[in-house]
Amino acid sequence: MSINENNLKFGQALKEARLSKGLSQEELALESELDRTYISMLERDVKNPTLGTISKLAKSLGITPLDLVSRSQQLVGNSVGSRLSNPRKSPSRPPFYGTSVSCGRPLLGEHSTDKELSLDEEFIKNPVDTFFIKASGDSMTPTIWDGDIMIISNRKKPQNGQVVLAQIGNEYTIKRYFKTSKGIKLVPDNSHHNEINVDAETEGMICGVVTGICRSL
Repeated sequence: MSINENNLKFGQALKEARLSKGLSQEELALESELDRTYISMLERDVKNPTLGTISKLAKSLGITPLDLVSRSQQLVGNSVGSRLSNPRKSPSRPPFYGTSVSCGRPLLGEHSTDKELSLDEEFIKNPVDTFFIKASGDSMTPTIWDGDIMIISNRKKPQNGQVVLAQIGNEYTIKRYFKTSKGIKLVPDNSHHNEINVDAETEGMICGVVTGICRSL
């Protein structure tokens, strides 16, 4: 899985964190076991980092992966703010037909255009705290399918039953979250996959809540 390069200024956030620790690209490459040229390309936004890469870099910098992602989102927010202060004419949006359409028996009636609908405004309430990840695998079917684009909020506090992005060690997974007296239980929707129990001895963290998905039919 990788972070969408159109929604983050990861390179700038990485460079800021590296310089604040007084590290050169060579030193960071040695610490993170990554190639110096690759780190240079990340800082110039030539390459798009995977979550595994972000995890390695964050560990070498003494911060969390969420710190890097959050800072890059803040930089995006600042950039969006500057663009809004000097707006250009935006392209027209598809019309939104507010009348509900039955998924069962057909309904009669007129379908009137209520407004223009912006999908980002409808489904992304806090852009600075939101990023996208592509799903891989079938552990969350039929809720989430392989190839779906997931909308992740890294500021929402997970509630029992919600789908979350979790980091277990250096691995990332999408599962349904349940907090129990023994710790956290991560449950797949697909019964052919195993649950993951996160206790005091397990190195793990919740990176965000899945708030929506995008899928082509």
